[in-house]
Amino acid sequence: MNRFLKWILIVVFLLVVVGCLVFVFVNLNASMKVDPTPIKVEVSEDVNRTKQELEDKLRNAPWQGLRFIRDERTWRFYGVAGETKQIDFIQPFSLVKVYYLEADGDLSFTWAATEIQFAGEPAYSLTSQPIRESQLIAVQLKGDYVTQNGVYWEDCDSDYCHLAQMIDTMLVLDDQGTGLSNGFIRYGWEPPTYPYYGFLCWQIVSAENTQENLLTAK
Repeated sequence: MNRFLKWILIVVFLLVVVGCLVFVFVNLNASMKVDPTPIKVEVSEDVNRTKQELEDKLRNAPWQGLRFIRDERTWRFYGVAGETKQIDFIQPFSLVKVYYLEADGDLSFTWAATEIQFAGEPAYSLTSQPIRESQLIAVQLKGDYVTQNGVYWEDCDSDYCHLAQMIDTMLVLDDQGTGLSNGFIRYGWEPPTYPYYGFLCWQIVSAENTQENLLTAK
């Protein structure tokens, strides 16, 4: 009989211990409950807002896509300047990220040179004036070596043209030897979005001041 009572007491003791542990666990868990209110994620909203601002600014440009201006011997598209970077690629270059709208209205981007540092020479600028981020710009290829069919770098003897031809043809796009600029001009092939695959060595002009800037840019 005493043995039976002993086992009953042990079972009761164990039940009490288990009950206490359950009570402590439930209360501890309740005190650590995470607020179900969702945390607002603003990154996506910021990205969408920035994209919309870019598109709005570009839709207010004189046109979208690449266009040839016959009497100026100029290929031109409008873009918005983004971040800048420096790379050492054959020669040291300063680049700017250029956002633009394709002819079908899609937003895209590429890179364009703003300055070239030839060895032992002053920096060669491809901009008419300093470019700031978010500025509306005209990116254009202009010169006697430019026609409606494309650019013929070999008809230009300057160091700039020789280097631009090298950059242009580092990535040959077809069996005809078509480079970046002529692929863009003739077939609408988008320039690279990664600068080490190539970038545009075109002139850059502010499009926020007067049309005179565009007409007189060299």
